[in-house]
Amino acid sequence: MAEQQLGSSIKERPSKCTTKLLVAAIDFGTVYSGYAYSFKNEWPDVKANVWSSGELRSYKTPSALLLNPDQSFNSFGFDAEKKYASLTEDGEDCKKYFFFQRFKMILKQSLEKRVHRKTQIMAENDSFVDAMTVFTYCINHMREHLLKTLENKLANTISMDDIQFVLTVPAIWDDTAKMFMREAAVQAGIKSDQLLIALEPEAASIYCQLMHLESTDNKRFFLAGKESGAKYMVLDLGGGTADITIHQLKQDGTLAELVPASGGSWGGTCIDKAFKEFLTNLFGKSVMNIFQKDSEYLEDYFDFWQHFEVKKRAFENEQNESENKEKKKDNPESKFAIRIPFALGEIVAKQSKQGFKQTKMDAVIANAIEKSHFKNDVSCTNGKLLMQSSFFKQMFDPTIKLLINHLKKLYTDIGEDLKVILMVGGFSECSVIQDAVKKEFEGKCRVVVPNQAGLAVVKGAVYFGHQPDLITERVSRYTYGIQTWPAFNETKHDRSKRVVMEDGPRCKDVFFKFVAKGDKIKPGDKKSYIFKSLNSNAEALDCGVFISNEKNPKYVDDKGCAKLGTLKIPLDGVDRNVDIEESLIFGDTELHVTACNCTNKMEYKVKFDLLSENINFS
Repeated sequence: MAEQQLGSSIKERPSKCTTKLLVAAIDFGTVYSGYAYSFKNEWPDVKANVWSSGELRSYKTPSALLLNPDQSFNSFGFDAEKKYASLTEDGEDCKKYFFFQRFKMILKQSLEKRVHRKTQIMAENDSFVDAMTVFTYCINHMREHLLKTLENKLANTISMDDIQFVLTVPAIWDDTAKMFMREAAVQAGIKSDQLLIALEPEAASIYCQLMHLESTDNKRFFLAGKESGAKYMVLDLGGGTADITIHQLKQDGTLAELVPASGGSWGGTCIDKAFKEFLTNLFGKSVMNIFQKDSEYLEDYFDFWQHFEVKKRAFENEQNESENKEKKKDNPESKFAIRIPFALGEIVAKQSKQGFKQTKMDAVIANAIEKSHFKNDVSCTNGKLLMQSSFFKQMFDPTIKLLINHLKKLYTDIGEDLKVILMVGGFSECSVIQDAVKKEFEGKCRVVVPNQAGLAVVKGAVYFGHQPDLITERVSRYTYGIQTWPAFNETKHDRSKRVVMEDGPRCKDVFFKFVAKGDKIKPGDKKSYIFKSLNSNAEALDCGVFISNEKNPKYVDDKGCAKLGTLKIPLDGVDRNVDIEESLIFGDTELHVTACNCTNKMEYKVKFDLLSENINFS
């Protein structure tokens, strides 16, 4: 309980760049993850790690984790999928193991229901494990993989102390989710003072501004002429989310955010979900449950969805299908085609009590199609499921509609001087999404998809690690404030909030605003306030920090408000009436909080904890 006394001050930090020998960025995605790095003396040249799985080589590996029966680490990525699929072949019971995939979105929650240290994730065996444990294992594996890669390539060993780490997170995540990722990274062996949190669309924006520095053939700036004052939208489409921000290029070459980051759960997994629903309707729920859950078929299941990911991104919608219907009727290339695993055909046959032979899988699948309401749109030939392009395109339509409506509103808010829409992230490589955005904004602004759009975030995060001050202005996504107890005023305050204290009646739960939603903030902007305890016997001064979706909340328990965390300052051994200066530092990718004794200038080493399980929400 504290009383606010004085006003605020604003300070800015000096420009800085990394002093470490190497910057390494970890891009932890919903569907795929990876890392990239570069040395300080050659930082425009970024090396992205290549992951291998049999003949497949990829810059990303599945965000999949396998834990042993005792919850110790077993494997990650392609290795986790392979090991989990092979457990039955080795005579082991896979139900004793804990397998996780596509779990990152558990951190994308509402203000009223946010992640905490005891948040749990359900594994494929229907058992729960602490989310902190799962994320820590994943980050630790990528950290160890990086060190091993460097050791194999260099004569001299790079130590952890030589590395500046960067961890990417969606810009639409709140401060709690960012703290969760930081704590998981620290538990994974990365020192907190060697870790930066990079916002994914910001990282992509930085990369596209500086990609001409790389030793590649791409020498063109994505903004023609790199004109000062140019405004552009960064549309980061990943597996789970669409993460959108709007930047303006400043005269000194740095970037300013113009509106709060926004977006939604409109990533590539929405199409995966729609396609899985189609397969369930076609073959039946029991068939798909066996295909997904039965260890005998897991390898085929993982291979199928990896193949679908490639086909989904490569899919090109036939724009004039109705005009060319006769010409394209018998042409498989005019349709979306994906090979059906023999395992799936075998399950369909067993469930429908048909005999199954490899040479007769088409007949088994065709029989299922004939019994469904998809028979006019879907067929099976040579082990491939074929569907009309227009039919497959319908699986994209709900996601595209939500995305386009959101982009149109942003464009209206910014105005016609928006020059470019920059599409990055793995889902941006899908031409159906590209075509939808280009069609909507034709004649309004250019839509640019850089080479290797899926690597823009992780490479940009490396650049951010070398020069973290490239973003010089951001916009607050929330209103931030603290809980205060001013003297009760009959004309201003609700009667229900009146409480009697030692010094008279006060109003509880007043939201004292530091920064309003939509305010422009610079990295290092510091707001300082002086408090003292309202209770002469208090052993600690507790100051709750709150956020709100509203610009001008009145009380901390108003609708749309949530308690972000509590700053607990010990008063043992000091004058209970001492003035305490509390400072909130805004403008970075994370919120920072400090406290200082105004009498002896002692800085308190207090923890601003956002991850407590006991935080109450309004």
